[in-house]
Amino acid sequence: MKFLLTSAGIKNASIQKALADLLGKPIAESSALCIPTAIYPFSVGPSMAYRFISGLGPSPLTELG
Repeated sequence: MKFLLTSAGIKNASIQKALADLLGKPIAESSALCIPTAIYPFSVGPSMAYRFISGLGPSPLTELG
């Protein structure tokens, strides 16, 4: 199992390239798992986590392909 840990998702081309290199195939042909639990302790944490995993946040993983 391989992991790419980021503090704010995939925000620039170099991190997106690192993810594609790690996967060994195009992002569109891959599956990903997001574990946003680090945000939960903050007052708006659960709503931020929901927006992130549903593609509504400022750095949505759902827009990668």
